[in-house]
Amino acid sequence: MLRPNALLLLSGFSLGTSTLLPAAEIISVNFWRQGGGALNISEWEAQMALTPEDSAGTGEWQTAGWQNYLLPWAPSQPLSAVTLNGTEGSTATLTLNDCRNGGPYLWNSPRATLLDDANGTLMDGHANSTDDPGDGSNIFDIEVTDIPFATYDVVFYLGANKDQFIDGTGKIVVNGAPAADFTLPSGAFNGTFTEITTAETPGNYIVYKGLGGTSFTAQVWGNGFNHIGPTGIQIVESNEVRQPLEVADVSYNDSTDEVTLTWKSNPGEFYGLYWSEDLVNFVPGINPAVEANPEGTLTTFGPFPNPSPNAETLYFRVGAPDLRDPTLDRVWGNGSTVNLTFSEAMDPGLATQPFNYSVIVGGDALLPIESAVIGASPNTVVLTIAFPLSLNSEYTVQVHGLTDLSGRPVSGPTSIDFRTWDDNPNGIKVFILAGQSNMQGQGRSEEGNGGVNGAIGSLRYEVVNDADKYGKLVDAGSNWIARDDVKVFYNRNDLTQGSNIKKGDLLPGFGVDDARIGPELGFGWALGEFLDEPVLIVKASWGGKSLYADFRSPATVAKNGGEVGDYYLGLFDYVHEALDNLGTEFPEWAGQGYQIAGFGWHQGWNDGGTEFTATNYEASLTDFIHDIRAEFGKPLLPVSIANTGIGGASTSGNRLILLEGQLAVADPILHPEFDGNVSSADTRDFWREANVSPKENQGFHWNQNGETLYLIGEAMGEGMKTLLRE
Repeated sequence: MLRPNALLLLSGFSLGTSTLLPAAEIISVNFWRQGGGALNISEWEAQMALTPEDSAGTGEWQTAGWQNYLLPWAPSQPLSAVTLNGTEGSTATLTLNDCRNGGPYLWNSPRATLLDDANGTLMDGHANSTDDPGDGSNIFDIEVTDIPFATYDVVFYLGANKDQFIDGTGKIVVNGAPAADFTLPSGAFNGTFTEITTAETPGNYIVYKGLGGTSFTAQVWGNGFNHIGPTGIQIVESNEVRQPLEVADVSYNDSTDEVTLTWKSNPGEFYGLYWSEDLVNFVPGINPAVEANPEGTLTTFGPFPNPSPNAETLYFRVGAPDLRDPTLDRVWGNGSTVNLTFSEAMDPGLATQPFNYSVIVGGDALLPIESAVIGASPNTVVLTIAFPLSLNSEYTVQVHGLTDLSGRPVSGPTSIDFRTWDDNPNGIKVFILAGQSNMQGQGRSEEGNGGVNGAIGSLRYEVVNDADKYGKLVDAGSNWIARDDVKVFYNRNDLTQGSNIKKGDLLPGFGVDDARIGPELGFGWALGEFLDEPVLIVKASWGGKSLYADFRSPATVAKNGGEVGDYYLGLFDYVHEALDNLGTEFPEWAGQGYQIAGFGWHQGWNDGGTEFTATNYEASLTDFIHDIRAEFGKPLLPVSIANTGIGGASTSGNRLILLEGQLAVADPILHPEFDGNVSSADTRDFWREANVSPKENQGFHWNQNGETLYLIGEAMGEGMKTLLRE
């Protein structure tokens, strides 16, 4: 028998235009911290702190009397509470429990714009907070107590770093309510305040209205590696009386298998009704937007059909309305299957009907669809086609008449084009190298210790002093040799920044910039000497990315929830960018076709930061390997891993746990399905101390040691050669 339960919620996220009755008092706090570069803290403070006379804020909330709060760097415990002072003498108490760190918009020097504008100063400093590594350790988390107002509004001004903006999306939670999504506009604050009213409307401040009680809690973070957080907060005394949102009653009719919900509400507002079986994954399967009772303080909805007839216990939630219609987000396919991903869980009664889909080739030829089933996650659908898809060919998928669980039809584009991969055994051998900043390439080719070209720590030093091993990298004139049988394609830009392509024959310079190298150099030399066929290395790597969140794969999502990582998806976009235009990018290879021959992985610094992500790494990497093989249509694709041996023999704690997990994936006893097709190199022997490396305080980048990055790539290449011989 169903046992319905209700969750108590306190949700005041304003999803409409905000209005404010005249306030008697405002308590305001401005967050800031200095950046890097040559300026000291006093010079930064003069640029970023508000004076008592500065009037900052938006609209009715623009006021003087701001209090400056110097944010710490990665606090490990709650800090001392500080007293906040209002414009009329009232006080409240602020406790910062956690954040990733504080910072300015522009890290290495103050912004040159809006320096004489108090609003510009307010919006320049912020709390950096990220979802990475996924365990809540880097989120902005505060508690404000001793609030003297009966009812009040809270205004959160939000900002982000210039160089880590990515897509500007994040989440905010107040008083434990469901997380509200938001998007910040790109670029620096331009003097204009825009209220965030929906997740799709970019803005820079959020209002929570009609809160009550003497305290509130708040958490803010950027999705993935977005560095986002409050630039300032205002607590505004309000005369507006607002009913606190909470479920008053939930009833279940056993004879009809129907549920009725009643909750405390406020006239003029709308609410979303959600359900869950596990208190974790709530879906908008009841109604995305119910209008409040206009004549009272209670709203009743129902009876409505039990959304999960086989569940013994259901949990219901009342929160902000979900005004977004479902969208078709992604399509890919190979073999006889086509995979579709939607933004919401689809109504299975409609989603499993083959006639609700069309798969088109050649502009008008319809392919027969034998079946449609819900995939591993409820927002995915897998189509089975009557015969295999052609290689390296364009297809169009259209959806018809689909709705999500609450009956909303798919909006926006209802068709997506996709291209299948080639698999020509006589074509160019393609190897994909993926990971984070060290796969991008941080090793110095010329600059060594002390900033001296050719000094120890540079690859040039090794060429001169160990010619037996490294002399092959240069010609008789000591010029770097460019291998024309091994080429590299590398888009150095982030996902939202367009293309910044570095391509050509293999030689030093394919790192994060032309002065640095990554594992591609040693890997390319190993494979170039091993294979008779031409080799293309496609790099898909981005700094500061975790496997737990940024590269999170569909199999992990299906098992543990969450969202597929943007950089997991971006990886395939970047590979398509190279291979769909192979003859254009490399005219000398036009018409030869290609075969994806192997995949290399060097990543792990971010996940090694906490015990939670470190201990989950082995399982996440196992899922990741299965998923990339499925997407490339190669179930036994060779995968060569270089583990994260930073610190060498002294590696310990969470980083040792992660390192051992990376090795364990290639253990045939622990993972027999990977026997002969996955290898993992232990890189601890490649660690070089800072005093024999180009950079100090760069341990997370292997101290930018050129020899180290070459050896990592060479070890990956040797592992790949072994797998290719199997």
